[in-house]
Amino acid sequence: MRRAEPIAGLGGVLLLVSLFLPWYMPNLPTALDGATLQVKQFTLVVESVTAWQAFTVTDILLAVIALPAILVPVISVTTSGPAKSIGIAVIASATGWLAILLVVFRLLDPPGPNGAADLRYGAWLALAGAILAWVGSWLSMRDESTPGAVAPDVPRRPVPG
Repeated sequence: MRRAEPIAGLGGVLLLVSLFLPWYMPNLPTALDGATLQVKQFTLVVESVTAWQAFTVTDILLAVIALPAILVPVISVTTSGPAKSIGIAVIASATGWLAILLVVFRLLDPPGPNGAADLRYGAWLALAGAILAWVGSWLSMRDESTPGAVAPDVPRRPVPG
């Protein structure tokens, strides 16, 4: 396995796991600004929201983009020769920048009205995972080493005399 392939796999796993962690917490003073509540008895429960709960398409795209990054070290270990591992690294690095853009967009523009949601640690973990997945797959694609390859046995011929 090349040195950068575990970085790509770790980034893909972090990105996928972050989708199940809290991304947003409702900011009630901003969300209820100008609203009047006239209720006799109620219980207000403020819960954080995961990416699966907050998004409709972005979460699916991030999960699909995380899979090639996870497969970079898996394919490198399970196959012989560099062709398949470099191929999946090309796919992961070609789609990794899209994950970074999607996460940054959702960091800057959370769902709902402006200021109605505060960011939680899941969103930041997704950004770190997307960056690691892209950088790891790009570096593994650039690495020209072939770990585990055996040099061919070439017979030596005597020098013509």
